[in-house]
Amino acid sequence: MEINEKQHLQKTLDVITKKIEESQAKIKDASARLRLGVKDLAENFHDMQSDLSNIYSSLADIESFEGELVKENKRLNLQKNTPYFARIDFLPKNRKKIQHIYIGIGNIIKDNVAYAVDWRAPISSMYYDYNLGKASYQTDKLNEGEITLKRQYKIEDGKLLSYFNTDLTINDEILQEILSHNVSVKMKQIVSTIQKEQNAIMRKDLNDNILVQGIAGSGKTSIALHRAAYLLYKHRGQIKSSDILIISPNNVFSSYISEVLPQLGEDNLVETTFAQIARAELKRPIETRESMLDDIATNPSQEKLNEISYKSSYEYLDSLLRFLKGPFLETFTPKDLSFVVKESLDNSVETIDFPAEQTKELFFKTFKGLDLYERINKIAWQYAMVFSEPRHYTKEQNKALRDRFKNILYRFFPIRDIDKIFEIFMARENLKISNKKTINYMDKGTYLAIKYFLYGFDHDFSAKYLIIDEMQDFTPVDIYLFKKLWKCPCIVVGDVNQCIEKNMPEEYLQLTADFLGCRLIELKKTYRSTKEIAKFANELIGLKDVEFVNRSGKEPVILHAVDQAKAIKKVLEESCAKYDHIAVVCKCQREAKEVYQKLNKLTPCVMLSQPEDYNNKVLVTTCAAAKGIEFDAVIIPNASADNYHNTIDKNILYVSSTRALHKLFFVTDSQPSHLLKGLKVEEI
Repeated sequence: MEINEKQHLQKTLDVITKKIEESQAKIKDASARLRLGVKDLAENFHDMQSDLSNIYSSLADIESFEGELVKENKRLNLQKNTPYFARIDFLPKNRKKIQHIYIGIGNIIKDNVAYAVDWRAPISSMYYDYNLGKASYQTDKLNEGEITLKRQYKIEDGKLLSYFNTDLTINDEILQEILSHNVSVKMKQIVSTIQKEQNAIMRKDLNDNILVQGIAGSGKTSIALHRAAYLLYKHRGQIKSSDILIISPNNVFSSYISEVLPQLGEDNLVETTFAQIARAELKRPIETRESMLDDIATNPSQEKLNEISYKSSYEYLDSLLRFLKGPFLETFTPKDLSFVVKESLDNSVETIDFPAEQTKELFFKTFKGLDLYERINKIAWQYAMVFSEPRHYTKEQNKALRDRFKNILYRFFPIRDIDKIFEIFMARENLKISNKKTINYMDKGTYLAIKYFLYGFDHDFSAKYLIIDEMQDFTPVDIYLFKKLWKCPCIVVGDVNQCIEKNMPEEYLQLTADFLGCRLIELKKTYRSTKEIAKFANELIGLKDVEFVNRSGKEPVILHAVDQAKAIKKVLEESCAKYDHIAVVCKCQREAKEVYQKLNKLTPCVMLSQPEDYNNKVLVTTCAAAKGIEFDAVIIPNASADNYHNTIDKNILYVSSTRALHKLFFVTDSQPSHLLKGLKVEEI
């Protein structure tokens, strides 16, 4: 019997409303109990001394319970707008009763009736993986059967606007309708349009390390974030949002992705950038990636590019590690150590000796293979125990003793300064060093690797799951540090085609996957741009075997104008009036400032420099700052033969072009770049 869809929706909304009321009452009760407990503790603190541990634990439990209730209440209010987005009817093997499974962002269950099932539940995976016909899903066993119906819903503000049946997995027609919309200020969740290959990555086992190479617009970042949401669902109680760390490219990007997890009813993850880690550990100013790219965009000397290429290789990492573990460690020259200890009980005197040969044996043989700081720690601990064990020192005395031994052992190195060691290594590699106080962008990894090897890190960056985005922007030295710092499972996503400063060899991806112990998965379908923009971008860099959603739009066009600022204003007013987010993407910071100064006199626009700037309609920015973000339309000024002519310029054009969903314009006041050959030129 066919289900009355409007009635089912109303029943589901009624259940959600009731659950919201119940959760609000529970929150109020938990909050009152917590306030009462804190008040009671404050008023009777001295009388409760003997049971403080249990009291604190009880209050912490109440606070945690209240937090879970608030989170659930937030999810229910979110789901009230769209209780579910799809339905599958599944007939289990050897059964006669069909299961009607409505899929939403969370479970809506009352009296053992599932009005909606979480998209992350095992049974929901069939919606993404199968067409009509035979299907299965895995729990503690394989559940086989047949999908007899697949239905998609358009529900907004709790109202059923439309629904339709399909015999396919999420297809291009559905995607076209969704992708034709304007870009939102923040990245959105994609649970209603997750593709089969994306779903497979999201649902992999927690301990499966994955490296995803995905072309521009393939949904890499969304996959990583939805995988985090899936793991939080499957391993709830074992992993919390605060246990998952994402290494983002920059703060603007962090802000852009900040609403994906909350839209799925989960708390945001812990986010940082590699630059923030480097600044925290080195306590020095560090050149930004944007500044480095600006430099090579405006002054791409072959010497500079060769240096970047070498420092981005596994050969360079190997040289650094061989230097630290070889020539540098060999400078360790221990001396005989002798200590006179006066016993406090009988005033007797004992001499304790640690011969140089003993220290050398421990350093080079017993603890061989460990980083320097680990060897020092172990020897210091061993020597301290000789003193403390027979004398029953306190914890504080033991620590002081270990620290003293560590200082002594480090002094057996003639050079212990990170800057000096860096200079020596650079000299051995015939590489120039900067006299600036600011550490060059390409050298921050080397500085950090030296510090980590010598002293370890000052801060704890531990996590239970790691997400690394824009993998191609990191060097093998950076990746080595990730491997050292985080022993937890990970997903690493990126696109070697979007690396601006260098071209990566074919074997780089597999080398990196093997180095990190990851399985390499490649995604070759783009969901972002129209097919006209996607075709142009792919042909620009010679990218083949790329699939795209068959969504048509205007061909990219070159606009030739005497006054570029006026031409851009005209494009904004006539061709982009209906769009919410348009980017004028420039080659470098200097160019962006010049374009902004001229354009801002004619029409409202903002220089993209901080997260809140992204809320504006027209942004002037650079390719480096815009990477990872998408816009309704992209306008690239100064697209002349003089400005865009070499390989670096081609990479910049590719990354800039692939930011556009619907329209792409190139503007120039002179001869267009030869890299844009084949595009129509219009006078404006």
